[in-house]
Amino acid sequence: MLKSYKEILDKSRNRVLDFATMILEACELTRDAFKDTDVKKASRARAMLKNSHDVNSKIDNEIIKTLALFSPEARDLRVVIAHLKITSELTRISDYIRSCAKSIKMQIGGEFDLSTLRDDTLAYMSSTKKSLNSAIESLKTDSIDKLEELYRLVNVEESKCDDIHSILEHNAMEQICMSPDMAKDFVVFLKSMRKLERISDRSLNIVKLSFFAQKGGKLKL
Repeated sequence: MLKSYKEILDKSRNRVLDFATMILEACELTRDAFKDTDVKKASRARAMLKNSHDVNSKIDNEIIKTLALFSPEARDLRVVIAHLKITSELTRISDYIRSCAKSIKMQIGGEFDLSTLRDDTLAYMSSTKKSLNSAIESLKTDSIDKLEELYRLVNVEESKCDDIHSILEHNAMEQICMSPDMAKDFVVFLKSMRKLERISDRSLNIVKLSFFAQKGGKLKL
């Protein structure tokens, strides 16, 4: 492999990793905003991800340029394609987090009482963050054993998110029955939580892509 080509691959990987790390920080800020009922933290989380689509475009353009200049084959081609798809997954995750941060910001500033759903929501957000963190760890390793471990971890958190979301839906329905005038607020809340649940799904895709980059095989997402 040419040195210049290796440098380009390393640069691409680092940019994807930097993008993912920024998204994880915004995810943590969003959780803290809900936990501390802090509007400023929700606003910061949204601001951090404001240009995520521009970042995505820059990474994609560099990857496309790499494909055009070097025509990589075998594992190198898998790595480049994986970076391209991982960036897309990360951008969708950033959209979900921005939407959730916006919803939390509105709830904090309004009269909507989420105290009865607080503990489950925090557990939900923590599980989502663990999924995303494991996905980011998969970008840092070339070990198949480590990737398999991370895949299992994300699978566990994804199942946990599904279970907690079911509990949230049940409890929210009970609250709607007791306070019908707040039904719209609870529906908006559940919608934002469903988007968070998708973060675990896309985190699982990222680990699959990291595995594909290292070992190959048939890619199914």
